[in-house]
Amino acid sequence: MTPRPIALGTVFEIESCPNPLRVIALDHAEVMYDVWWPHRQAWSMATLRGNITYFRLHRAYFEAHARLIRVEPLSEMEERVHRPDLPFALARREDLSWYDPWRPGMALGTTPVLEIGSIHLAPFGPRDSAKSSSLLKADNGKSFSEQELLLKAKALQDPYIGDVRLTEGVGLYRSGIRARIPSYYLWGAKSRAEASTTVLAHAARLA
Repeated sequence: MTPRPIALGTVFEIESCPNPLRVIALDHAEVMYDVWWPHRQAWSMATLRGNITYFRLHRAYFEAHARLIRVEPLSEMEERVHRPDLPFALARREDLSWYDPWRPGMALGTTPVLEIGSIHLAPFGPRDSAKSSSLLKADNGKSFSEQELLLKAKALQDPYIGDVRLTEGVGLYRSGIRARIPSYYLWGAKSRAEASTTVLAHAARLA
């Protein structure tokens, strides 16, 4: 099977899914996609409304198992809303923790790392539950630096910190869109998917 080229708007079929998949964003590690709904004769995210969490697969798995069907380029509206150009992961730091106090004046990047004026950002709860997201607006109205993102994220996460350390390090990760604005979630220096993969690999070695 020949999956390439994997690009925005390419439509694939894959063994693990009975319906076609359409690529809406991708990077070197992951492919985020929409799914065709036969009962509606439409893509599941076609309206671009509400709170949408992207479907995703590891890029290596996608390349190994997907077969190209056709190309349906993203519309101008889809590109404006989905913002496939934004990073999937950013502000990842192993030297910081959501569980520890942050000292004033610590070194954080001040150059833009997220070129957008606002995002929705969701913290996590003390029992690993997902909490409601909040709308963060960039101070300059157009972009966030690592410093601005992490300090605002720390203030957002602090009320939900418990005694059990669920993460190591800090980071922000792309989750989808909310009210047509890109959404991210907070976790450690590795994303939830990366952390799960590490745990499973460790368990396999011990078995």
